[in-house]
Amino acid sequence: MPLYEFECNSCGHRFELRMAVGDEPPKRCPRKGCRGHVHKVFSPPAIIFKGSGFHVNDYSSTGPKSASAAGSAAATSSATGSDTASKSKSDE
Repeated sequence: MPLYEFECNSCGHRFELRMAVGDEPPKRCPRKGCRGHVHKVFSPPAIIFKGSGFHVNDYSSTGPKSASAAGSAAATSSATGSDTASKSKSDE
């Protein structure tokens, strides 16, 4: 179950609740004597991905050009190789 953080609008009390996604969020502060309205606090994620090997680096349009050039060169050489083989058979 996810952990959510809430803050009271009246007293500023912050608290965390472990709730299911479909559960009703609290409406009042749990602090004794306050009972003010609360709102959900959004914070940045605790995990940060850095370095190569992630979607932005792997699938960018400006990827490594040497690999694509090598792939197209291999495709061109295989196409010309098959043409030469058919020409040599027709010469016989």
